[in-house]
Amino acid sequence: MTRRGRPTTLCLIVLLTTLAGCAGLRGRGEGSGGGLYRLPYADGARVRVSRDHRTHEPPNRLDLVGADGASKRIVAAASGVVRYIVDEFAERQDTRTARQCNNNYIWLEHASGEWTKYSHVQQHSAQRIAKLRPGDRVEAGAYLGDEGDVGCASGRHLHFEVAVPHDPADPIVRAGGFIKGRNLVPRFCGVPGEVLVAGTVYVAGPCTTIAALR
Repeated sequence: MTRRGRPTTLCLIVLLTTLAGCAGLRGRGEGSGGGLYRLPYADGARVRVSRDHRTHEPPNRLDLVGADGASKRIVAAASGVVRYIVDEFAERQDTRTARQCNNNYIWLEHASGEWTKYSHVQQHSAQRIAKLRPGDRVEAGAYLGDEGDVGCASGRHLHFEVAVPHDPADPIVRAGGFIKGRNLVPRFCGVPGEVLVAGTVYVAGPCTTIAALR
């Protein structure tokens, strides 16, 4: 009985996760339309979603954490061009009291017109370790920097978002790297319902091998 019941239980979990993801996509905003993204962590990393596009404030962004407690290598969620890099800051700030968020961040522009942001990366990990420069072209899965706890952060994590700037010539507020445009719900390949769900742990990898775990 136990062996026969496990596949049914697993299928039910996947079904419920899928339905939750689809319901969230309809309820909170427009999904990214330029194709599916891979999870922005190095292959094999276990990644927990602490805030998904419904629970993050402001909405349609994600907070992700390396699940095993070690600092994680951040990678490009899709091929694109590096547009902005800030990684000189080292300290965490109190989100409630900081007058200006000194976030470290990377913005990539993709051929679809969508941009992706990777925020709170460790000091110097993008420019000195990954050796990135604005204008560099990177492929999906390319190393961008390390998960950190810098700027207006609530602990070590990666803030990830997909957005379309109103004006590509003037796309962001440089202090903090905030987009001047609209944010889209990030859609991922290999993920039930194509959207991440808070409290779920996923295993990062190329689009053909990404898996979701409970």
